[in-house]
Amino acid sequence: MSRTAAISGFVIIALTGASGCGSDSSGKSSGSAAAAAATTDGSGDGTKDVSISDCAYVEKQGIAAKLSAMNPSATATYSYTVTVKFTAPDGSALDPQDFSLLFVRPGRTDSHDITAPYNPKAGAPTKGAKCEIAKVVRGTG
Repeated sequence: MSRTAAISGFVIIALTGASGCGSDSSGKSSGSAAAAAATTDGSGDGTKDVSISDCAYVEKQGIAAKLSAMNPSATATYSYTVTVKFTAPDGSALDPQDFSLLFVRPGRTDSHDITAPYNPKAGAPTKGAKCEIAKVVRGTG
């Protein structure tokens, strides 16, 4: 129980102290997926560990991004808190979404779909959505 409390406290401190932004883009699958991230904790650069492999409009769900975190460590377990920015096919910005991939074991990759609500108007485009990693915080544990 005390380990969980310590980890939670670390993540809260790391999140409130996070700042900065960089960019690195890569287009994959339908739509486009770009990576731009900042890491401020002492665990190293989580930017390279996190990626978006798919970004597309999904009917009745909105804009969906497949988020993956690959832990390159041979010994340490990491948790990642990621903020994803979404842009609708019509170019309008959607609310950013935060998601945590917790306890990614050494040498493993964990993935999860993250969505932003979007209901296109009749006749509006549904292709060309963009998903971008805006921030990554990586912590141990």
